[in-house]
Amino acid sequence: MTRARAVAVTSVLAGAVILGGWFMQRGLATRGARGKPMSEAEGAKLFDAVLRRVEDSWVDSATSEELYQRATTGLVQQLGDPNTAFLSPDRLRRLREVVSGSYRGVGMSVDTRDGWITVLAPRPGSPSERAGIRAGDRLIELDGQAMKSWTVEEARNALRGPLGSTVKLVIERGGARIPLTLERSDIHVRSVQRITILDDHAGYVAIASFTDSTNLEVAATVDSLVHAGATSLTIDLRNNPGGLLAQGVAVAELFLDPGQKVVSTKGRVPTANAAYKATSPQRWPNLPIVVLVNGGTASAAEIVAGALQDHDRAIVIGRPSYGKGSAQAVIGLSNGSALKLTDALWYTPAGRSIDRAHPNRAPGTAPTDTTRPRYKTDRGRVVVGGGGIVPDLVLGDSAVPPAERAWVAAIGSRVLIFRDALSTYAAKVVRSGVVKDPDFKVTAEMRDGFWREMNAKKLTVPRDIFDDARDAIDRVVGAEIAQQAFGVVGAQRRAVHLDPVVARAVRLLQGVKAPAALFDRVAAANAAQKPLAKR
Repeated sequence: MTRARAVAVTSVLAGAVILGGWFMQRGLATRGARGKPMSEAEGAKLFDAVLRRVEDSWVDSATSEELYQRATTGLVQQLGDPNTAFLSPDRLRRLREVVSGSYRGVGMSVDTRDGWITVLAPRPGSPSERAGIRAGDRLIELDGQAMKSWTVEEARNALRGPLGSTVKLVIERGGARIPLTLERSDIHVRSVQRITILDDHAGYVAIASFTDSTNLEVAATVDSLVHAGATSLTIDLRNNPGGLLAQGVAVAELFLDPGQKVVSTKGRVPTANAAYKATSPQRWPNLPIVVLVNGGTASAAEIVAGALQDHDRAIVIGRPSYGKGSAQAVIGLSNGSALKLTDALWYTPAGRSIDRAHPNRAPGTAPTDTTRPRYKTDRGRVVVGGGGIVPDLVLGDSAVPPAERAWVAAIGSRVLIFRDALSTYAAKVVRSGVVKDPDFKVTAEMRDGFWREMNAKKLTVPRDIFDDARDAIDRVVGAEIAQQAFGVVGAQRRAVHLDPVVARAVRLLQGVKAPAALFDRVAAANAAQKPLAKR
């Protein structure tokens, strides 16, 4: 290995920070002569010496390429920032698929049932749908390989591939086996996953992520809801991990007036500092809005919730959000890998950082707002910074009920057997024809039937634990039956209609004709010390 190569890599790795803890534990100095800060040349020399010794004398052999890879990964990990990462070419490809909402494959959602990969639904317009694949079809072979006992991950990877390449499938439907050849194409996964009109003309839209077309999807969706008679809107951002900052800004702009700030970013380098404002008139200025958040709401989803909360455009309800108040740049590297690097914190229109503290963050990195300082919205309402978006009304359980925890513990590692029993029993219910719509009630007879199916699969748990977890049992059994009987759309409709937080949002919006009236209702409830969450 040449010294020039070591110096080049060291400059990229900023002096091999990852080795600091190792040296300090053994009393070896990581500073220059006479205790002065180490120069770049000294750092390069130190790194070169250690790398040479490891390469020559370590008990296990390792190539220089492997050591550089480990050094790069270790440096990034030592920053203590969960949002900064070294991305191998494969990880970079997966990240691009996530943020673009697109991948190359045949376009089907699958799960395991009775030990086989089973189609939940073909994506509209996909090669799977054009080939006639239906929900419930079992995948028997893929390119000549039997698919018995495949995992979902294995099936997903095999179904994806280069644009225009083909995959040969054998599916089973009603006892008949059907050979098919599908050509892989570009598949776009919609950000808007659920849309419906609930009671009292309450529109509902769930946004699953923020990809490169989310603003267009949201605009078209809300337009369709309003056209269908919606007079209010619930935007469900729960468990939305975020995505593209620009799309978070674009979605928030749909509900704000020109000139209103959406978000600002601040970092060490000038390119990381920016302020984003709405530029076009909002499309539905008279539509009262409730935004739902929880601990899984992060990043761009928090930008939307924070902007609408600070400008009093929406009431936020649910549980405190995750608190990812930072922005990352993806920097391509020469070998096809990339560095995803946190280069800024972002701030809501009122000036609050919602970034939660990271205990392992390296010294000297950007501070986080952990003191919960108070800020004012446009109407003078008090909101707090640090640790996520705090809802105006806190609703929903923050912990799994003890009965459900006991049930999960009783199942333990036998999850696959449980899934097998669940899907088998749901199929029996569907064949019986007793369920007529997705909002059916899970009866005691259904619970008993599921109990018998579990026992038939040799999955035994104490009956008292099963009975105590009735709510959880009803939820999973009902969801599986709805999925098999009515497809993904039916299962989603059931989930929305039976969601207590959504129901509370609908009650909050009931009879409200203008956004201001919604805030007056919440203020009156709080002033009377009768929070809607306690009703």
